[in-house]
Amino acid sequence: MSPSPARATHLRTDVQGLRAVAVVTVVLGHLGLGPLTGGFVGVDVFFVVSGFLITQLMLREVARTGGLSLTDFYARRARRILPAASLVLVATAVASALWLGPLRAPEAFVDVVWAAAFAANVRFAERGTDYFALDLSPSPVQHYWSLAVEEQFYVVWPLLLLAVVLLARRRHRARASDRAAGPDQPAQPVPLGALAGVLVVVAAASLAWSAHRTGETPTAAYFSSLTRAWELALGALGAVAVAAWPARRTLPRAVVEPLALAGLAAVGWACLRLTPATPFPGTAALVPVLGTLAVLLAGATATRSLVDRALSLRALQLLGGWSYSIYLWHWPLVVIPSVHVDRALTLGEKIALAGLTLLLAALTTRLVEDPVRRARGLALPWRGLVLYPTTLALVVSSAVAAGAYVQRTQGEVGRGAAITLPDDWRRELGTDDPATALVRASARASREGRAVPRRLSPPLTRLLDSTADLAGCDYRDDTNRELCPRGDQDAERTVVLLGDSHARHWIPALEPIAEQAGYRAYYLAKPQCVPWLVTSLRGGTTEPFTACDDFKRWALEQVERLQPDLVVVSSSPGTSRGVLVDGEVVDDPEETARAVRRGTTALLERLDAAAGRTVLLADVPILADDPGPCLSSRPRSLRACLTHERPDHRAAAAAQVRAADAVGVASVRTRQWFCAGDDCPAVVGSTVPYRDGGHVTTQYAEQLARPLGVSLGLLRRRSSRSAPGRRRCSATGRRGGPAPAAP
Repeated sequence: MSPSPARATHLRTDVQGLRAVAVVTVVLGHLGLGPLTGGFVGVDVFFVVSGFLITQLMLREVARTGGLSLTDFYARRARRILPAASLVLVATAVASALWLGPLRAPEAFVDVVWAAAFAANVRFAERGTDYFALDLSPSPVQHYWSLAVEEQFYVVWPLLLLAVVLLARRRHRARASDRAAGPDQPAQPVPLGALAGVLVVVAAASLAWSAHRTGETPTAAYFSSLTRAWELALGALGAVAVAAWPARRTLPRAVVEPLALAGLAAVGWACLRLTPATPFPGTAALVPVLGTLAVLLAGATATRSLVDRALSLRALQLLGGWSYSIYLWHWPLVVIPSVHVDRALTLGEKIALAGLTLLLAALTTRLVEDPVRRARGLALPWRGLVLYPTTLALVVSSAVAAGAYVQRTQGEVGRGAAITLPDDWRRELGTDDPATALVRASARASREGRAVPRRLSPPLTRLLDSTADLAGCDYRDDTNRELCPRGDQDAERTVVLLGDSHARHWIPALEPIAEQAGYRAYYLAKPQCVPWLVTSLRGGTTEPFTACDDFKRWALEQVERLQPDLVVVSSSPGTSRGVLVDGEVVDDPEETARAVRRGTTALLERLDAAAGRTVLLADVPILADDPGPCLSSRPRSLRACLTHERPDHRAAAAAQVRAADAVGVASVRTRQWFCAGDDCPAVVGSTVPYRDGGHVTTQYAEQLARPLGVSLGLLRRRSSRSAPGRRRCSATGRRGGPAPAAP
């Protein structure tokens, strides 16, 4: 959202009040104050208002001069947008360095740079950010996505408007060429009809794409400029409609009053009735968008409605004047304190933060926004345009400096030595597997209160970035249907990894296994998409995850076409979100578990018929506590971060193995590489095994390449000594017989 584009004779008090209503709903919704479960629609109100006001300014310039100066337009945008936005970004970088810690601060610095480049929406869409998942510690600049959408729209819309004007001027000159052009020739009219036609096409195409994309990939749709352009375009269309009126036409009060009241009621209904589970934007956004447009059109008449008078109240005018700065400041003031204290904010703290938001917004408007906008030194367009590279350089340098500060002061969180195996580790730790032994030694060291190792791998400043490389085959993009052969690409034998993000985190282990054992490898892993043959629900909704079903069909077709020598299946259990059975949503835990078990059996049977051998790689433990935040809090010892597996997940993972047993498919247990008994250490040796509470770091997966390769029957043990106790045979399948092993 952007500041009011003009504060001169054309400022409408009802518009300023509407901006106040929008920002209040956003702030209260994000703070969780009141019943505004749909407070996020305030952003949609801003989009419509922005499209309306900016287009009005451009139309007035066209009517006055016969053209549109792009340099003047972008210079004005720079003076109004950049100073406050850059100030908040610099302040956020500093605050993140001081209070977010080594785990989350580095990611925030990257986000700050993307925000400064007006590409925050691209960044968050690529990362699959859930805008509503506050419990996942969202970025402190995540709200800059809406500013990025606006600026991207305003890169294109003035160009379209100018193109229409130039075409209309050419046609006007062609018609006038046959008659003398005297001094009394009328000025060229603004081509409102052509502009309206362009906007209708843009809005219709964008709305259709928004409805489609929201149903397929809701996270990407939420942040996309293409799915939001129709909201700005409808605001612009409203401005064209108002410009087409010969004057501020007087309409009967019987028309204006219901129009304004219905519009405001629609916005209010959306704030109260929509929830984060509502597929959005899509068609659901029509309610607040059309409601806002109705208020704007009613206010453009000479008849003042009761809504107009209410929106013109002094308090709303004040908040409307501060609304841009309020929007910029409120989100980091919500996120950074809650992450720093690592708990939900109390009611008193939320109220205090709301007050601090108003104070900072008032100061920013008074000391930054207004002075820069009115500065005579920036009146020349080229000077205004210089603000773009200047503010970008300022923000980037601040983020880099903040990152260096965190690396220098918080890069090492411990003072201890790496945990190592005792000399007689086989006898002392009761296992012949060095990976399992190191977990047991690490759990024992944690119980004894050993210090956190000095040099962790990955460093906490890089922990959240420790994800497997997909080499161009990132199937989060629902349009990606490419195959990326990896491993030993010249090999005749083939291995396929199939699953969700819990399959993806095994890629750094499987890649060296495939290379050493002589297998071409394909990694068919789509995050949040469990492979079991059951229709799952999109996270946080009761809508079927149709994009996941499409991917599973495609992936199974590839497996049947490739006829691989080995298929490895790994996935989260998929029992926590509910499923769709015979068109009905099933969310009862027991019924969901039964449906998933049937889907697991069906998948394994189909894979086993298509592949030479199928192996279930049982899911890794899902931890009760995320070790990363604990380690970043600089605990006195590893004991403070010792955690355990969630009991519900342990039962679900065991059900996976039982399903494989029933089909006759081999399985590989993984729990011994992460937990010892009930204890799951936050550090194994000197490596952090988890990037969050359920996904394995790249570094630790690489360490498990040898034991995993042995368990899959693709690599041989380095030691010939047998492990004591009974071990599960994981290298055989339903067809029986040992799997081939590479030296």
